[in-house]
Amino acid sequence: MRKIAPAALLCGVILLSGCSAASSPTAAPSATATATATPTPSATPLTEPEEVTKQTTTAVNLYSQLVCTNLAENPDVDLNAAVDQLLATYATENLSEEARLQLAHNVLEQSAAKDCPDQTERIAAELGEG
Repeated sequence: MRKIAPAALLCGVILLSGCSAASSPTAAPSATATATATPTPSATPLTEPEEVTKQTTTAVNLYSQLVCTNLAENPDVDLNAAVDQLLATYATENLSEEARLQLAHNVLEQSAAKDCPDQTERIAAELGEG
């Protein structure tokens, strides 16, 4: 089953703005297996930095416009407080607290760089204070 943690993380970072994420249906297993088929090697688990990068990329690709809209509509919100509230509320599986914080910051920073460069200075200033 696909994790919804990146979407939940992003939604929280965006001030719990009502974003909802549904998990994707799982893929159906292959029906073409035969007795002579070679087993597919299992995927190597991602390192924590790789997982942060993967989740950041996914969240930014899916939600950067929502991030930017919410940043524009909420100019007075304290971004560090929003990140703290999110991290206290949502568990991000298999990531340390430091990695979860980095993920939240990455999503804000990269979303702004992608879709609302006018917010990059605000994000850098506010997140740099915490």
